[in-house]
Order: sequence, then structure tokens, then C-alpha cells
Amino acid sequence: MKAKSLLVLVALLFSVQVIAQDHSRLEVFGGYSRVGYYYYPAYTGPWTLSSFNGWEASAAYRLIPHLGVEGDFGGVWGPAVSYCSCPRDRIRTYMGGPRVTANAGRVGLFGHVLFGGLTYATTNGGFQGAPSISNSDTTFAMAVGGGADLWLARRIGARLVQFDYLRNNNSIPGYFAHPGQHANFRLSAGVVFRF
Repeated sequence: MKAKSLLVLVALLFSVQVIAQDHSRLEVFGGYSRVGYYYYPAYTGPWTLSSFNGWEASAAYRLIPHLGVEGDFGGVWGPAVSYCSCPRDRIRTYMGGPRVTANAGRVGLFGHVLFGGLTYATTNGGFQGAPSISNSDTTFAMAVGGGADLWLARRIGARLVQFDYLRNNNSIPGYFAHPGQHANFRLSAGVVFRF
């Protein structure tokens, strides 16, 4: 009888510990994103770093402890062009891949490797009465990076920082998009929800 009572007590203690653990499998992020994109100004050079600002959203699903899959989407716009009234250049990304996580108290750390596509749309011309010409190109893209989340409550947190090395191969020439390999970076911050 004592052995059965002890076994029931141990089972109850383990079940309380399991209930206290967070069983959320889905994390959803949304926030601000800044992409540093290198371009080659027409006729003047040299390679110049330009800031593209916009948004980023992602969803990560935990498969097993510390390992999951992530889907990531973003849209950013380049600086206004002073010599014409043409639309600003824009970059859209859509990628997915594996994600690893670790927790240190209220701080969650993660790293990911994402693969997918990057669409760069640029507008050339449009100055001194000339018609503008729009080009867009979708190429393979890869992002390697990670970040840190601070959990303010059980289901809501703040993404303090996310840094990614973003690489793509753009084949269209233009004012902001020189053909060839582009090695860029992306910084993001925002709000994270757990479900």
C-alpha cells in the first residue's frame, strides 16, 4: 500500500511539472525591418550602401524541443529618388527553413537558415520628361542569422533584435540594382506571440 501511495505521489508531482511547462508550438512575429542593400549608382559609382525600410513577418512551428521550421516574409522600400517622380525601389522576400532555439529564463534565443526567393523591383528613367521603365527580377535568396526575444508574459514578447546575413543574385541592371551577387544584411524588431 505504501509503495502504491508513493508511486501515485511521484506521478502527481511529475504531472504538475509537465502542466507548468509551456506547450506552445507556434510563434508568430511581426515588426519593423531594415535591409542594407548595396547598389552601384549609374555613371558615378562606387558601390554604395542604401537603407530599405519596411516590415517583416514570420511564423515558426516547434517540431521537437529546440528544433522547428520557420516561414518568413518581408517587404521593404528604398530611398526616394530626387531626380524623378518614379516609385521607390522595393524588395520582397519569402523564405523558409530550419530553426533552433534555446531559453535562458525570460529570454529566448534562436538561429535559423532560410532559403527562398527575393524579388527586386526597380524603376529607371522618369526624369526630364522621359518615360520611366520598371523592371523586376526574382532570384534565389538565403538568410542566415538569429535573434533574441524577451517574453513579457506567457503568450506575448518583444523581439529585441534579429540579424540576418541576406544573400541573393540579381540579374537586372539598373540605377539601384547592379547585376551580380548581392551580400546584404537585415535587422528586425517587433512583437512575438505564442500559441
